[in-house]
Amino acid sequence: MSDRYNPTTRALNLSSFHNSFPGKSFYIPLSRSTVMQKVVEIILEHIPEVVAIDLSNNQIFALEPLVPYIDRLQNLTILYLNNNKITNMRYLSKLKGLPLVELKVEGNVV
Repeated sequence: MSDRYNPTTRALNLSSFHNSFPGKSFYIPLSRSTVMQKVVEIILEHIPEVVAIDLSNNQIFALEPLVPYIDRLQNLTILYLNNNKITNMRYLSKLKGLPLVELKVEGNVV
């Protein structure tokens, strides 16, 4: 994941995360709650200073996996969720408590 992090901007690009492992015989989609939770735990452990995360193009439909970590993501001000499978604005309310100044959800059905 370190090749996806820019320490200068403190931005983490996890767009199309499932394509991060070419030639490997496994599939790690962020749309699975357990995968998303583990990735967030790794982020909090290794780069808690992250201010921007791009989760675009991951077929994410649920944001519940982020909820237990919201109080520890207080540096996160930019979140991109473009081109996922979010179908209801109500799901975005799960992000309440994050200090977001920029949230992008283009390409979803919301």
